[in-house]
Amino acid sequence: MAKDPSKTEKATPRRRQKAREEGQVLKSQDVPISATLFFTAVFLYFYLPYLYTVLKSLFSYAFSEAYSLELSLLTKTFFFKLFLLLLPIFLSLVVVGILSNAVQFGFLFSLKPLIPKLDNVNPIKGLGRVFSLKSLFEALKSSLKLSVAVAVGYFTVKYALSGFYSFPLLPLSSQVELLVKWLVILFFTFGLLSIPIAAVDFLYRRWEYEESLKMSKQEIKEERKQYEGHPLIKSAIRKRQREIAMRRMMAEVPKADVVITNPTHYAVALKYERGKMHAPKVVAKGVDKVALKIKEIALKNGVPVEEKPELARALYSSCDVGDYIPEEFYRVVAKILARIYRRRSSL
Repeated sequence: MAKDPSKTEKATPRRRQKAREEGQVLKSQDVPISATLFFTAVFLYFYLPYLYTVLKSLFSYAFSEAYSLELSLLTKTFFFKLFLLLLPIFLSLVVVGILSNAVQFGFLFSLKPLIPKLDNVNPIKGLGRVFSLKSLFEALKSSLKLSVAVAVGYFTVKYALSGFYSFPLLPLSSQVELLVKWLVILFFTFGLLSIPIAAVDFLYRRWEYEESLKMSKQEIKEERKQYEGHPLIKSAIRKRQREIAMRRMMAEVPKADVVITNPTHYAVALKYERGKMHAPKVVAKGVDKVALKIKEIALKNGVPVEEKPELARALYSSCDVGDYIPEEFYRVVAKILARIYRRRSSL
């Protein structure tokens, strides 16, 4: 099927996460195959001599004890030891398979890819997949694999036949050693030649994966709306947050030591606790209606209100709620607070 021309934008992190949750990840089947072939060659090279020695002793044990032990017990013992001997090979291959997949997309467990989809049985879409770029790539890759297999098989057999006539005359140990050598060469050659095939397949899968995740500009807008919320909802949330902050600020006005006003356009409430604060702190501030509200609350709660237009504007511009006043205002504010404290002590 033709790719949707409207999907021109790279996938967002949210789109990638959603695809991963659905089991849609970047994965090349040739990477674990290549890793398994290469690892098998290396593993056989080091493990087969030991395997040969143990198998030799195991068969010797089986034939030597054939008349002294029951057949069932002998069979169980033989196959159990054989199982333990072959277990490292199977476990190693499982570990290599898991790691080669984990390197591509990490560790992921999802059953969603197993759920049948109606699109997969759609004959029209199925016909589109047959004549797609993916099917062409798979055909070329299969042809390349077949060519490599035939070439490797041909040269390996040719190399093996060079000593074929002398093979029966060799001792058993030499025959086994030669067979192991051919087997390791075969696996190593296949593994080595499968690396560039796996690399090309991985690069193609990555390109295909990125193309499948691409989004249209409208999809990005819709996702942003869902993620960030509808503008009206966002506006309501911000309004609610401002109301909460305003109530919290107004609740601090009765605790202030003084409110500096403009007198009607600006109001800044200051609080100072000797020994706890290094300077007076702004606990509330506002302009126009908010300033009038601060002044009203201050008068109701007996907080002194000082009309200092220039100081009120300067404090409002240079300080936020919760800030300590700048050092340049220490002297003038200290005089105001000292006058207020003297007035309180005289009452």
